[in-house]
Amino acid sequence: MIKSFSDLMVQAKAKGPKKVAVAVAQDEVVLEALNDALKEKIATPVLFGDKKAIEEAAAKAKVDIKGWSITDIKDMAEASRAAVKAVSSGQADFLMKGLVATSTFLKAVLDKEVGLRTGRLLSHVAVMESSSYPKLILVSDGGMNVKPDLMAKVDIINNAVEISQKLGVEKPKVAVLAAIEVLNPEMQDTIDATHLSKMNDRGQIKGCLIDGPLALDLAVSAEAAAHKKIKSQVAGEADIFLTPDIASGNMLVKGLIYLGGAQAAGIIAGAAKPVVMLSRADSKQQKINSIALGVVSC
Repeated sequence: MIKSFSDLMVQAKAKGPKKVAVAVAQDEVVLEALNDALKEKIATPVLFGDKKAIEEAAAKAKVDIKGWSITDIKDMAEASRAAVKAVSSGQADFLMKGLVATSTFLKAVLDKEVGLRTGRLLSHVAVMESSSYPKLILVSDGGMNVKPDLMAKVDIINNAVEISQKLGVEKPKVAVLAAIEVLNPEMQDTIDATHLSKMNDRGQIKGCLIDGPLALDLAVSAEAAAHKKIKSQVAGEADIFLTPDIASGNMLVKGLIYLGGAQAAGIIAGAAKPVVMLSRADSKQQKINSIALGVVSC
């Protein structure tokens, strides 16, 4: 079981190097992270984008890209599509977002001709390492699905479970988050959580253990659950946090990073191949973490 990003890097080294196709690679921090990944022998960069801009970014970052594969495509949409095609055709093992808008990048991922569609809903999974929690936390979905309905949440759970199992968690525990831990007919999040828990009980959602609704304090603290007299196999031991919507997921992840000092990685689940997708503001370390996550998810 991978419990930290240092554990993840060890696994990535054992599994790598894998070829990563980078869409619109003219980003200094992305190139720095790729250079470190190359040195660690976890990933080999295959770059797509404006070659001159890539070389300029590499010079600013003091990264020697001599010998790196670079396909010169100035248009960002076309560069994204070419990177996706490299992965879908088997020329690369996984995909990474560079200096390109998320909407442009995802349009290429979902392209009917060269994309990575599987028929499943795509969802974003943030993997978090916090000093106040003994294992990695998967938060979904704070990056793609704006306000998922019940069946979309089923897909989001299944996608997150798949990533969790790649990290060595055989039967991940899923906390369906809400503001309170009891069903309230006026709060749709608690209704969905109750349905998801029952669907899990009846084997309609497999490979995991689901409980909800759970407030965040119960998800991370068995003591808080005991104090509130809530009996739960998930409370205090959650591997996956299912958030009600994109806003709550995004705020939880960024709060952990910027206020709690957590480390993070990001990946899109549900595609035919791993798709590493990060914020353009993410640090080099977060990008390295995400590359390692992509390698281990291959």
